[in-house]
Amino acid sequence: MINKSFLLASLLSISILASGQVKKKNHLGYRVSFGFGNSTLENNQLGILNGNLLALKFNIDHSFTEMGNTKFSTGIQFMDFNSNFSNGVNQSKLKNEYLQIPFILTHRISLDKDDKLKLVTGIGTYANFLLRSNITTLSGQINTKSGGVNFGYNVVLGLEYDLSHNTSINIHSDIMNEFSEIKKNRYVQKQKEIVLFSIGFSSKF
Repeated sequence: MINKSFLLASLLSISILASGQVKKKNHLGYRVSFGFGNSTLENNQLGILNGNLLALKFNIDHSFTEMGNTKFSTGIQFMDFNSNFSNGVNQSKLKNEYLQIPFILTHRISLDKDDKLKLVTGIGTYANFLLRSNITTLSGQINTKSGGVNFGYNVVLGLEYDLSHNTSINIHSDIMNEFSEIKKNRYVQKQKEIVLFSIGFSSKF
């Protein structure tokens, strides 16, 4: 899912970026970024699993000031969790696919006299939807039919560099934890100690 979404996002973003260069600066913008990281998943049937994360983010930003130092962001984020584990005999693989809706407040502090390089800090919460959960074994793939929704919080720390008045590149780190467990079809699971590193760009509409 991440690969297909990334290709679509790349084509869409290039098109919007090209047209956005001639528009006036305003309070609304968008951000597209790709992330990777790791987390710990607590699953009542599989135990505690350490896994890798891949993420694709589409965010809409609203600036509270003309300089754009303080922003509120929301949007959609796709995240894949992958973990290998042993069932006692054979090695198996768990893949969870999530859709997240974030609500984040960020603030930027200039680090140079030209006001191009900025330190970004932020805090927020997110709704977390488990879209699909599959276990792959030597005998095939099992759809656990588990799903559901829970909520979490995240802390943001990163850097942004302005390429122009309207466009910037960014490197962000997110430290995330889920407040509650997802319970469905006898599976109870919760991610914690989520560390995600993202790189992308943002531009004004």
